[in-house]
Amino acid sequence: MSRKFTFLLFSFISFFTSAQKTLPIIPKPEKVTIGEGFYELNAKTKIVIPAGDAEATAIAENMRLRFLITSGKNLEITNSENSNAIVFKKDESLAKEAYNLKITKGNVEIKAASDQGFFYAYQTLLQLFDSKIYSSSAENSLKLDLPICEISDSPRFAYRGLMLDVGRHYLPVSFIKKYLDLMAMYKFNTFQWHLTEDQGWRIEIKKYPKLTEIGSTRKETPLGHNSENRGDGKPHSGFYTQDEVKEIVAYAASKYINVIPEIEMPGHALAALASYPELGCTGGPYEVKTRWGVEKQVFCPSEKTFTFLEDVLTEVMDLFPSEYLHIGGDECPKDTWKASAFCQDLMKKEGLKDEHELQSYFIKRIDQFVTSKGRRIIGWDEILEGGLSPNATVMSWRGVQGGIEAAKLNHDVIMTPNTYYYIDYYQGDPANEPLAIGGYLPLEKVYSYEPLAEDITEDQKKHILGVQGNLWTEYVATPEKAEYMTFPRALAIAETGWSAPGKNEADFMDRVKRHFSKLKLLGVNYSESIYNIKLEVKPGGTGQLKALLTNEDQGSKIRYTLDGTQVNAQSLIYKSEGITLSSNTQLNAALFNEKNEQYGKPLSDFLMVNKATGLEYKLKSSKSRYTGGSKFALTDGKTGNADNLNTWVGVNGEDLELVLDLGKSTKLTSAGIGFLNAPDSWIMFPKMVSISLSEDGKTFVSPGGAVMKSDNAKKVERININLNGQNARYLKITAENYGMLPEDHPGKGNKAWLFVDEIEVK
Repeated sequence: MSRKFTFLLFSFISFFTSAQKTLPIIPKPEKVTIGEGFYELNAKTKIVIPAGDAEATAIAENMRLRFLITSGKNLEITNSENSNAIVFKKDESLAKEAYNLKITKGNVEIKAASDQGFFYAYQTLLQLFDSKIYSSSAENSLKLDLPICEISDSPRFAYRGLMLDVGRHYLPVSFIKKYLDLMAMYKFNTFQWHLTEDQGWRIEIKKYPKLTEIGSTRKETPLGHNSENRGDGKPHSGFYTQDEVKEIVAYAASKYINVIPEIEMPGHALAALASYPELGCTGGPYEVKTRWGVEKQVFCPSEKTFTFLEDVLTEVMDLFPSEYLHIGGDECPKDTWKASAFCQDLMKKEGLKDEHELQSYFIKRIDQFVTSKGRRIIGWDEILEGGLSPNATVMSWRGVQGGIEAAKLNHDVIMTPNTYYYIDYYQGDPANEPLAIGGYLPLEKVYSYEPLAEDITEDQKKHILGVQGNLWTEYVATPEKAEYMTFPRALAIAETGWSAPGKNEADFMDRVKRHFSKLKLLGVNYSESIYNIKLEVKPGGTGQLKALLTNEDQGSKIRYTLDGTQVNAQSLIYKSEGITLSSNTQLNAALFNEKNEQYGKPLSDFLMVNKATGLEYKLKSSKSRYTGGSKFALTDGKTGNADNLNTWVGVNGEDLELVLDLGKSTKLTSAGIGFLNAPDSWIMFPKMVSISLSEDGKTFVSPGGAVMKSDNAKKVERININLNGQNARYLKITAENYGMLPEDHPGKGNKAWLFVDEIEVK
């Protein structure tokens, strides 16, 4: 082989290997070609911008300051071409938000049709530098290297948003700006600002000063979960002046982020009613709500209320140039409307058949007013009930079905399903996470979401404008907690909103880990739950379980103990074949790096192993979205967690009946099963539980049962029945559903859920 051929072969192999590398960019660009080597900026490098382009000048100045702060290099901004330069060029052939970025050994060329495209190219460029480019202090030794590459990029969706709720907890202006900075870094273009709630009115309205004098302060805030019914005894207050609102809107615009205000109606209005009692159906007295949950007192659909709301929205529209205004429309109990003679007369006058149509009438009145001002409304998917207002855009939050229904009606939709995009849910094992509202939404599930449903047509898919993640703040009282709940999950939302369809979880997780150093330098209190150890259990034979442990960090070791002791650097090393268990076991595990140092959060799980373990069962009930995740959910050894509904099997409004086949006649001493009581989630204990036995699966005899009583506390209870050594092959468990939710419950008139988990047979 000639030396020339060997050199060419080596060059080809080197380039091929380099091309397999993934650049640490989030969201992932549309097209990337990676070359060999680097372009290094130096003191002579210039930033070249189009003459007379004020916004490009602002981006270039931001770039110059960033280089100066972090490396000490003060690059000149010019309109003259230069061979060693970062060059901004207008290219009208590109879409509004698109850009092309080409890095060679001689210079950097950025092409875009708009300054917004230039801005997004700049965000990508920053991500390609050493993470220290995000530092707030100079480090003269920092080399400003960029990898040789070419990037063509444009967003998949026009709407890419995050929502921040400040109604439950006021958050300072400085943090709102930091939040916007981070959104811009990941190419979000919409910030929904949830400004009014039962627990606080947060925006100054000059015509109605009591909204902030009274409505911005509540007497106290719940301690722990709402069901614990404890308060901290401390007033919580805060609101944004109109000058502060203008400041934030202008700051967001400088980052190419549109701010959509949300003024809730007709529900979530108690702070407004406390300020102006005449706006309610009962006249009060009202008080700013001190507990979370759905409030029965709502705006009365009177002319006085509509005048008030039109006045409020007029001031809001003067502050926010956004085409869209969000008017809520969700979780509006109809109790006061049903009891109101005025509402009943109004329904007769307007020919409305029920209170759902009255809510639709309310929304349509507001829609007509907003439309007359040249704006458009957005509402949560409850605005579909009773008939959708003609100009409304729907935010689909109760799963994805509302969005699909709206798209089929040819209405625009923003997909923000709680099942994927409610980032106030736990992102790891609740035992190891700060207090959250409930649910379980790890980073990988957020990343897995595909917004375009398969069962809608191509024309209907055009109505899916984009996606949005929502941070509700019942349990988020500080900026640090808000950052922890948002990041890195917002990165997955950003990627789904921007990048082409098709997911590669391993590649995404690798890029996320490479962004942690960037977020740290930006002072972000991000979550490292990505490093949490995940436990999967599988049947390992009769009366046995196999515990499988995994985590996202491939360079680590998992160590574990089975005797309840804490894990240390000498504990057993986990092997990929798993751990076989044949009795009840306390499993503790932790992650260790190459230096055998523990990091991340440890795992601690109690696993039940008994005669039922690993057996299939027949469940007699309607299909439910709460399946526990597998056909062994009730016999997999893992007991239900009160803060993670996905670990339970749930049935809605029905009795529970299940039959377990033990495979052969077996002498039995006891049997048990666990139930969840979580009234805030409409989950109640059953009224009665019974266990019966059979040898043939047809004739069952019941040796016993137990009565259960629900209260207002969230808790788990296990019922165990003594079987007195009887022989049986089949075991039937029945539980009588609570029935309709009680009169004092916000969901009264609806059926209760019954949640069950883990059968234990001895």
